[in-house]
Amino acid sequence: MLRYRILLAFLSAALAFAAAAQGQTAGSAPLPPLARFEVTVKPQPETTALLDRLLREAGTTDSIDAEDDERLLRRLRADTLEVLSTEGYFTPTLSIGTDETGAARYLVQLSLGPRAVVTEVQIEFRGDLAARPEQQAQFRGDWDLPVGTAFRDSAWSTAKTRLLNRVRSREFAAARVAESTALIDADTATARLRIEIDSGPAFTLGQIEIKGLTRFDRRLVEGFNPLTPGEPYDADRLLEFQRRLQRSPYFGTVIVDVDPTRAIGTELPVLVTLREAQTRRLSFSLGASTDVGLRGEAAYRQALLFDRPYALQSGVSLDRTRQAGFADVHLPPRPGNIQDSVGVLFEHTDSEGVKTNRWAVGAQRTFKQDLAAISYDHQFALNFQREAREVEGAPDQDVDNDTLSATYAWTRRAVDSLTMPTRGTLLTLSGTAGLGRSSVTNFLNTLWARAYGRFVVYYPLSPRDQLILRTEGGYIGVDDVRVVPNEFLFRTGGTGTVRGYSFQSLGAIEGQAVTGSKELAVFSAEYVRWLWDDWGGAVFIDAGDAGSNVFSQPLALGYGLGVRYRTIAGPLAVDLAWGDRTGSLRLHFSVAIAF
Repeated sequence: MLRYRILLAFLSAALAFAAAAQGQTAGSAPLPPLARFEVTVKPQPETTALLDRLLREAGTTDSIDAEDDERLLRRLRADTLEVLSTEGYFTPTLSIGTDETGAARYLVQLSLGPRAVVTEVQIEFRGDLAARPEQQAQFRGDWDLPVGTAFRDSAWSTAKTRLLNRVRSREFAAARVAESTALIDADTATARLRIEIDSGPAFTLGQIEIKGLTRFDRRLVEGFNPLTPGEPYDADRLLEFQRRLQRSPYFGTVIVDVDPTRAIGTELPVLVTLREAQTRRLSFSLGASTDVGLRGEAAYRQALLFDRPYALQSGVSLDRTRQAGFADVHLPPRPGNIQDSVGVLFEHTDSEGVKTNRWAVGAQRTFKQDLAAISYDHQFALNFQREAREVEGAPDQDVDNDTLSATYAWTRRAVDSLTMPTRGTLLTLSGTAGLGRSSVTNFLNTLWARAYGRFVVYYPLSPRDQLILRTEGGYIGVDDVRVVPNEFLFRTGGTGTVRGYSFQSLGAIEGQAVTGSKELAVFSAEYVRWLWDDWGGAVFIDAGDAGSNVFSQPLALGYGLGVRYRTIAGPLAVDLAWGDRTGSLRLHFSVAIAF
């Protein structure tokens, strides 16, 4: 008997499936969607997106008869009311009828009603923070859902999380939300918010504890450490420590954190968990730009040299204008974020009729400071180089130079993002003094000095509009520019300088070549409009030149339009620029791929 019942059940299911299939295929077209919304007042984009998702989800279940449609519509109605309540609409009305247009089987007419508005916000604090009224006022001032703002459940949750993270980021690592309440009055469409934060004690930092070292000594990690035992806990300072370790060639993954449950009184041990990187690494990269054409690089890195944590970085790079080989040895960092290195370089260049062959050896010290939202880079370099320079069509400009130079460079970064800045400034200043021997003059006349500066301003006009202002200037104090190595002379033109002109095509004219000069002046203004999240457009104007007296004639103008695309490494720019001096259009772009 059981066997016959199973057989009958199977036959019944098969007949039902066949009937449904026949009903769907007998007609000339598939069933239209279950429903569509008709909203009396167009909602905000985020609300529209949620309603559209409800319709898509409702349409994923096939209906066979009117009872199925009724069940689906009941669920759609309940889901719609729930979603609208999370968006702040607590008194919506909706009616369901047949869609006479045929675009869907049913039409849902929806009236949202008033959206709840925040009318009161109470933010209270317990713990050590309760005795600090100035910090409390700052946290209250930074609250993300103030009075007068439309209430949304997601915005309420986000505001609470951000407030807690702000409290936790400095001193109060064990802070927690003790209580939070959102009182909604649907009749008046108002929301009264209350949140209480228990900050716990104010913590200081203790000694560092390191896990994961096998090949290297803990002194290597301590050399990257900017923290001082006893200083107030600051999450940004821990992140700075972590970034320093991650940027080094010694470690693959790094986590720097604290655990309030392991505190000794109010002192937090700093927990450093890391994985050492492979000591040897070979990498390749390919790129292309309108300045130098195709370019490629092969690099070899070794993080352990002579059984010491000396990092060797060497490689070769090739493009249309430059071919070079280099080898640098970076010594372990010293306390105070000081990094020393020594290196050697062999290079051949050929650009705008000027050819150089040179080799150089040098030593460099870098010192970095991170103060709040501003970072400073200091760089001291001492180099000796031998250069042979040939100028096409001007044999009197051919020269051999042996030069000892000392350079100091200072950079100040005050931007909201290193790779995608939208607000802030970037300032670079450098000075170089050189002394040496030249084939075109005697020893006493080969002393020279160079000054250079670059300043960039990023100014947001709106969340999607940005103004970028840039200027560069340089001067070399010397009687005869031939005694100055080519890398220190000034030329301009190309991507990132004066668009509308080829790479390094603006400078002094000697024979059939454009040579480096004593003076440099560049000015640029660019307006960027982000049309979508990742795509934008730009309009710009550049002006600049290089020469022995750069302002003796009008600066070369370049202006045009561009496309911008946001990438992880920064915005990709493609620009079409008109060069006023040459009377021609030029395309500018640059892209690189590492593997």
